[in-house]
Amino acid sequence: MKYIETDRLVLRNWQQKDLPLFQQMNADAEVRRYFPDRLSYKRSEIVFQQMQRDIEKNNLGLFAVEEKVTGAFIGFIGMHLLEKNKWFSLEEMPFYEIGWRLRKEAWGKGYATEGAKAVLSYGRKMTDLPIFSLTSVRNLPSIRVMQKIGFSEYRTFNHPMIPSGHPLEKHVLYKDQI
Repeated sequence: MKYIETDRLVLRNWQQKDLPLFQQMNADAEVRRYFPDRLSYKRSEIVFQQMQRDIEKNNLGLFAVEEKVTGAFIGFIGMHLLEKNKWFSLEEMPFYEIGWRLRKEAWGKGYATEGAKAVLSYGRKMTDLPIFSLTSVRNLPSIRVMQKIGFSEYRTFNHPMIPSGHPLEKHVLYKDQI
């Protein structure tokens, strides 16, 4: 099912044909350079199934993204609910996190910004919870997308799921200004 369309993108629910490309994307060291590890194919399959369930349940989630002209799967863009749990807790929770991950072939084309703006517009109608985005302070490409969609820096923090002293431990939280 299509949820959002932009000039160049279709954001939709996940289809089984997306799984192999999603698994390849998550196993790519370059795509995952701002994460502490790459995902195994099995772990990607579990995440894939969870994303499907979230969208089906809430009509909101991390949507599969395809190029409108070619129909090619290029990654995901969307929002997902973050709530406090025993592994990860921020004082701002619960909130929706807007996020994206694209295959390398889709980088540098403005797709993340285009899709995130559309998701933000859609998501604001779906929830009254605050909307944030977070990433490693080293992830300048994602930080630029956050700024382009109108978010502003809220605060930095040490990510509790990343070991102390790890180069990716320090994260930044950006907040929607509406």
